[in-house]
Amino acid sequence: MTRASAPAGPQPIPVSLISDSAKKARLISLINMAARLTNRAARIRLGPLGAWPGQIPLLLWLIADDGLIQKELVSRSKMEQPTVAEHLDRLEKDGFITRKRATQDRRKYQVFLTAKGRSIASDLIEELENGAETFTKGISKQDLLVFDRVICQIIERLETFIRDSESAPAQQEKV
Repeated sequence: MTRASAPAGPQPIPVSLISDSAKKARLISLINMAARLTNRAARIRLGPLGAWPGQIPLLLWLIADDGLIQKELVSRSKMEQPTVAEHLDRLEKDGFITRKRATQDRRKYQVFLTAKGRSIASDLIEELENGAETFTKGISKQDLLVFDRVICQIIERLETFIRDSESAPAQQEKV
């Protein structure tokens, strides 16, 4: 008797095994799985360029608006400050960026793409576009529009929850 082999990779929890009250929570599992798989795919696709998944948002912001200060990159990327600092250190070590003191405020450093950073910019964008096409192939444009709208709503609600949760302890201390 032969057994069918299990599909490779992580599998979502089957809906039939989940209670009605937990079905919405399944969404969190799917979002986490999609994020992990997206990062793995990005490492495969972008590794040859020398860029890593966590660095991509920073590189994209610098491609769009070179010379941002670190605080602005933190704000735009929605990453923690130490994470951005670590990514910038690595990008600088790898020769993709350089930091220069800001002329308006000498305490701050502006981040600029180097010639090497600019040279991979078009390849980076092309790989991201190719990846998006590959990973969404066969999904209707209408479904992708709905997904885009829904995921943006989820992100907005998560940001609100985090902002409110982080400000709550500060407000309680004032009372």
